Amino acid sequence: MSAVTGLAALVVTAFASPLTDTARPVAQPYELPRSLVTKVGSYQVMIAWPEGEPPPAGWPVLYVLDGEDNFAITALTARRLARAGERSGVDAGVVVGIAAGPLARRVRDYTPATPGWIIPAGRPAHGLVTGGAEAFLDLVERRIMPLVHAGRWRVDRSRETLAGHSFGGVLALHAAFTRPALFDNVVAVSPSLWFGDGLLAREAVSMPTGPRVLIAEGDGAMAGTASPASFVQTLGERARLLSLAGQTHGTTMLAGTAPTVTFAFGKADR
Repeated sequence: MSAVTGLAALVVTAFASPLTDTARPVAQPYELPRSLVTKVGSYQVMIAWPEGEPPPAGWPVLYVLDGEDNFAITALTARRLARAGERSGVDAGVVVGIAAGPLARRVRDYTPATPGWIIPAGRPAHGLVTGGAEAFLDLVERRIMPLVHAGRWRVDRSRETLAGHSFGGVLALHAAFTRPALFDNVVAVSPSLWFGDGLLAREAVSMPTGPRVLIAEGDGAMAGTASPASFVQTLGERARLLSLAGQTHGTTMLAGTAPTVTFAFGKADR
């Protein structure tokens, strides 16, 4: 019997024979090491931290909106890039995911107040309540960030980043313009710049200094009052534009995960 034939017979026998109780694999859910899930009010908050001791200044922190979708991939990407730190130029850091919850709450929480303006027909989330951004940012500033600062992790409060996609990108930019001391960096992936009929553009002009900004956009951005390129030009040297060619609105957050982590935890960006 040849080696290949013998191996094939062994494989067939293995699959044909019922597993004994002692050999049967135990199905268990995958758990992300060095992570926890907690509640802040009605919001689920997920935190993942690096292995080992933090640097003297502490670990940088990346707060990711839509945490139920983006937390795990962001935490694993951050760890992968940090393991290759000499090549990637990325430090280890703490990733905090803040779950959005139901769509109606997400739309409310991630959008600033726009007196006299509502989302027009034909636009995403038409008919839903908007304008809860200040209350949500209060929650982040007064309850979620202190939880991270006072927790088991030593963090670097001079390297804190907020990242969001779509309406989450609106919130990130609004935070940068209206609370410039809250975060050191913000990342807006496919931000809905049309929201508020130019609201973010007006806020950007009124706040010429503030956090560093990364705007990432794919193909076919929804038309609005300002293109991502012109928006970055308005912000000047503190802003960057990342083109995610070949990506649509629904895929840009995944494609932008590694650049987001690099922007937040990059060694060269200190």
